[in-house]
Amino acid sequence: MKKSLVSMVVMAVLAVPAAMADTIGGVYLGADLHFADAKGSFGQTGNQQNFEFDDKNLSSFYIKVEHPVPLLPNIKLQRNSITSDGTTSLNRTFEFADQVFAVGTQVAQDLDLSNIDATFYYELLDNDLVSLDLGVTAKYIDGDITVASQGQSATQDLSAVIPMGYLYGSFGLLGTGTKVFAEVNYVSYDGSSLSDMQFGVAYELIDSLAVDLALKAGVKKTKLELDDIDNLDADLTFDGAFISAELHF
Repeated sequence: MKKSLVSMVVMAVLAVPAAMADTIGGVYLGADLHFADAKGSFGQTGNQQNFEFDDKNLSSFYIKVEHPVPLLPNIKLQRNSITSDGTTSLNRTFEFADQVFAVGTQVAQDLDLSNIDATFYYELLDNDLVSLDLGVTAKYIDGDITVASQGQSATQDLSAVIPMGYLYGSFGLLGTGTKVFAEVNYVSYDGSSLSDMQFGVAYELIDSLAVDLALKAGVKKTKLELDDIDNLDADLTFDGAFISAELHF
């Protein structure tokens, strides 16, 4: 399986000199609330169907550890809730998990593609004006999708570990305690592509020796284009505004 983007990222982070390692360190705890508009299609390979999804409030929780040890990457662990449901009138005969649903059938769909990210990254720049992090993420998806109608139910499991490139950048507005930032996880290979992207503004509400508290807001988008992953094709998008809070000890 070809992963040219991930290979480039690995080469880049290995080239970072020890002088660029985090010189301050600390532990970060954060939580996001994503007001997501879900849309898209899924099905067994070669048999996708568009579905009507309800909007959902999705959550993410993370812990991030930064340290001053040269060459050893910083780490971020994040749990992402990716769930939605809804009802759809099928516009074609739909075969899913060995069940056949007739055209025109009203079905209820329920998906859970929640996942865990383990990100290993280096700080290339870290000052009051500009921050830049580069690394790799291992995304572990362990979920399922269920389609049901009266008298019928079919469930397809999905389990995969997917390597992704990671990039974070921020620009501070001097004297305001405010930063604009972007955070991206992305990979594309063998007809599939996955991305987690968020862009927004962070405001440092508390800045003390003991603890810092930052509030964030912006837009967030998660997109999954799956090509024959565990016999599943999917083109799903979750996008909308988000708010979050982050503590730094």
